[in-house]
Amino acid sequence: MPQVRVIGDDPDHVDQVVTLILALINASPHLIAGDPTRLRHRGGGGRVVFDVTVTDRRTTPEPAPTRVHAERVDNLPTPRSRRTPPRRALPPA
Repeated sequence: MPQVRVIGDDPDHVDQVVTLILALINASPHLIAGDPTRLRHRGGGGRVVFDVTVTDRRTTPEPAPTRVHAERVDNLPTPRSRRTPPRRALPPA
């Protein structure tokens, strides 16, 4: 799985860069970013890693269905319901 690593001597600058990168990835309909993980950095700097995956069309949510109300505009009579004949029991065997 692809992984993004942001490493620097200034932890505040690293946090700013990670925030901007995550905003860009989350704005994309084709990418998903994992949760960022802060790792130790020698010398007290910042080191953040997170995974990036490509979305699959099967996991993309479908748009909500749209309700439509339509009225009949022609003057045809409404169809009458059919009556089914009553069922008869089978003769004894």
